Amino acid sequence: LKTERLKGEYLLRNVFAGLKSYDQYLSLMDRYGKYLVTPSLKARAEAIGTALYDTAPGSIAADFTYPDVDGKMVSLSDFKGKVVLVDVWATWCGPCRQQIPYLKKLEEEMHGTDVVFGGVSVDESKDKQKWLDFIKTEGLKGVQLLAGGWSKITKDYKITGIPRFMVFDKKGNIVSVDVPRPSSPELKKMLENELKK
Repeated sequence: LKTERLKGEYLLRNVFAGLKSYDQYLSLMDRYGKYLVTPSLKARAEAIGTALYDTAPGSIAADFTYPDVDGKMVSLSDFKGKVVLVDVWATWCGPCRQQIPYLKKLEEEMHGTDVVFGGVSVDESKDKQKWLDFIKTEGLKGVQLLAGGWSKITKDYKITGIPRFMVFDKKGNIVSVDVPRPSSPELKKMLENELKK
């Protein structure tokens, strides 16, 4: 096949289409992802991965990469070796805003531990300034990322409502993709248990 795009089409139709597990998908992406050169090829491959992905505890975390407040691309996989709490939220979401004081208190209480607090906003890219202003006004700490709408993270983790809190272990595996909210003392207990492992 003469072009990368044609190789990508061939792989999607003949190789990716027959996959049976998410592990096989990740392995193929490592080997052949470079041939998925167009947004369409990437999106179609991603849809195959999403369909195969299992969010059960102990499963490998589906990685995601989004820009932070400085525009630097940050991935979930950057934090292997630490326990990660991910808050999927938006500036327009009332229940998300209600959790902020509890989240800030929890972050303060766990300061100096190996827990990374990450916020992934599903605000649209066009609302980036509103998101940045909100982070500053509310004094949000941790790693703040802008997903630019309901994108990969919401598809992979089958998120249909927010806020959604998820915990990942030090190895980059799922502890739970629907943990108690920071207003519940159960979340702190869960994080402390993961730190002991």
